[in-house]
Amino acid sequence: MSLKDLNDPEAVLEAIAEYDRLGQDAFLRRYGFGKARTFALIHGGRSYDSKAIVGAAHGYQFGTPLSSKQFSGGLATVVPKLEELGFTVVALALDEQTASIPEEVPNSVWEGARRSVTVNRYERSPAARAACIEHHGSACLICGFDFAQTYGADFQGFIHVHHIVPISKIGEQYEVDPINDLIPVCPNCHAALHYGGKERSPDDIKALLQLPRST
Repeated sequence: MSLKDLNDPEAVLEAIAEYDRLGQDAFLRRYGFGKARTFALIHGGRSYDSKAIVGAAHGYQFGTPLSSKQFSGGLATVVPKLEELGFTVVALALDEQTASIPEEVPNSVWEGARRSVTVNRYERSPAARAACIEHHGSACLICGFDFAQTYGADFQGFIHVHHIVPISKIGEQYEVDPINDLIPVCPNCHAALHYGGKERSPDDIKALLQLPRST
């Protein structure tokens, strides 16, 4: 049996339930997987390591889990398998490789606990980002840009996530509402929201995009 034979959504749900019981670290240790780096499975508003869940689910369906070395993860394997079984998978943010905007939400629903690095950054929950994308989609809500449509399937689900109200104005810790507090935005619109140290609203940027341009 291999990854392609997995066809029971209940096996995935059992793996998710075990993940919830054990916690991420213990679950990954038990099955010999590392943390997800590119794609996360979203279920019930929570984020799960997609490849590890699939490996464990194979064990629930066929009696023997798949090890990390027995199959590859990513867009060509784990993502279509989980989507085929009716689950949602989102791309994880590339975090510091793609943006240094303090309000950018990395993947990692409590938020806050400010800390100082080179610029102010915040510890945040991956579930908040994932739930935002699950609800709003992965196209920019300001200009409509979609990475996958422009650059291809490898970029499916990739987008920045922006706090409508900056964390710096809220306090040390708050419970984020991923649907009402966060929106998906492309890097250009995200930069425009913060350009010059100002805190513009999404409607401000939409209005700027409608202005006539001199040729």
